[in-house]
Amino acid sequence: MAAMKEELVEHLRRDPFVPFRIMLTSGQGYDVTDPQLVALGESLIHVMFPRSDRYAILRLNQIASMELLETVK
Repeated sequence: MAAMKEELVEHLRRDPFVPFRIMLTSGQGYDVTDPQLVALGESLIHVMFPRSDRYAILRLNQIASMELLETVK
């Protein structure tokens, strides 16, 4: 779990920021398009949905992978 948290922090601090997708073991994916919409705790992550009051609470131990999103030019 510590390695996944370190990878997540690396994605969030990347400069310039590159949007990415968090994939869970369940197969669900959550796009992170702005690092300020993510709150990282010891074992949980809150991912806010842009222009909304909705958010998802994810467990670090349920993250299967993270992948960079293609940028449209």
